[in-house]
Amino acid sequence: MKRIIDLSENEAREFLIKEESYINFDLPVYFKFQELLIEVDNSLKGKRLSDLRTSNPRDIDDINYYILTNKDGKYSWRPFQLIHPALYVSLVHKITEEENWKVIKERFGKFQQDDKIECHSLPIVSESKKKTDKESQIFTWWQMIEQKSINLSLDYKYILQTDITDCYGSIYTHSIPWSIHTKEEAKKRENRTNNSLIGVAIDNHLQDMSYGQTNGIPQGSVLMDFIAEIVLGYVDLLLSEKLDELKIIDYKILRYRDDYRVFTNNPFEAEQITKVLSELLSGMGLKLNASKTEASDNIIKSSLKPDKRYWIANQRITGNKQKWLIQLHLLSEDFPNSGTLDTQLRDFLKVIKESERKDENVETMISIVTEIAFRNPRVVPTAVGIISYLLKQVSTRTDRKKIVRRVYDKFQQIPNSNLLNVWLQRLTIKIDNSLKYNELICKKVVDGNEQIWNTDWLNNNLKDKIKNTSIINERRVKTLKAVISKKEVKRITRMKAYDYD
Repeated sequence: MKRIIDLSENEAREFLIKEESYINFDLPVYFKFQELLIEVDNSLKGKRLSDLRTSNPRDIDDINYYILTNKDGKYSWRPFQLIHPALYVSLVHKITEEENWKVIKERFGKFQQDDKIECHSLPIVSESKKKTDKESQIFTWWQMIEQKSINLSLDYKYILQTDITDCYGSIYTHSIPWSIHTKEEAKKRENRTNNSLIGVAIDNHLQDMSYGQTNGIPQGSVLMDFIAEIVLGYVDLLLSEKLDELKIIDYKILRYRDDYRVFTNNPFEAEQITKVLSELLSGMGLKLNASKTEASDNIIKSSLKPDKRYWIANQRITGNKQKWLIQLHLLSEDFPNSGTLDTQLRDFLKVIKESERKDENVETMISIVTEIAFRNPRVVPTAVGIISYLLKQVSTRTDRKKIVRRVYDKFQQIPNSNLLNVWLQRLTIKIDNSLKYNELICKKVVDGNEQIWNTDWLNNNLKDKIKNTSIINERRVKTLKAVISKKEVKRITRMKAYDYD
């Protein structure tokens, strides 16, 4: 495995132009973005996006396409974004220009010079055909955060864990040039609009994506994960310098994106470190999540997430599938939307796919799976797979349609659930195609003429390329079966979370 900053500028560009980097959340198998990214990449080679514009994208409020995902089945949600392909590729090109990439790599070298503060969330490039980049990223979390935390119990007595509230949504875009060029340099009058500075260029691209706003960066791509690391890496550097000033030296910090684990031999020093961190984050427009800040003198126990601890202590896997699902429902009650629930449901999907035994009370099992997904939206892709295999056992098409309509009606009660409906469409499309979905991206599955990005600000040549390059594999949609395929199961279950094993 390699970190993105271990790549050359050309390797980094190739990595970021991959579909897997453009979108790092799950969509059904018939969505495809690689061809579009390549078309735009070729169109922008040797050119500036500004030369292909007819107006300013900041004057348009629907540049990126938002896919909301509900977080709790109620009123909390997370906005993923499909970044406008022209702005995405343009930003990748700008970052990976030879001189700009050199500046960024050197800056990360500065961020990581203190071995007492370790970051393990930089995007990872898999060097194995057996593992995706995302799988390699998860393995890194398991190895360098969970396992290393347990190992540190030999050296430290206390652990304090905390994270940042709404990190991506709160990042101040002007803090990106501060992070790359230092705050003092970036705030000089002559540098504030100097687009030759890579930090300013990134800031401008982000404002172009969001109606000129300077608060928040899009969530849902490796590129934005990397940009967030620039800001958080700068905070690591400032934290290291401040703790040196305070002569606090007996500590270790492990950071994975916006999650911090602070190890000390003195609980007072752990509090001091957290206070300093909070002050530094405040200066960047970020703040720690008080409700998720907790300290412990049991490092091994605290190194494991609570849902994982619960499952290790209480799991009683049974050969009876309905009882197994009830166990998972109970897990979801105590630890809603947890990673362990997601992992265990993926295991259930693999079992039911291979099972040749006809199950009793199939409709009851579908009800349990639907209820789990209703209250735990992160498991919806897996739940859709399970329901499709259970529906296979329903004897008549009429009965299957009745059940699917009941599942559909249940899920329509959840507000702000675009991503859920994308997956629900996959479940229903071959069973009852009369069911309607209002999301543009769902409409595009059945009508390729639907446009999810506004391209009015581009010249005709680039506009036509984006409009005419489909992001839907129409042949795959036509050949879909009601039951999800082995390839789709593999796509869903390949993300078995090593951190929850």
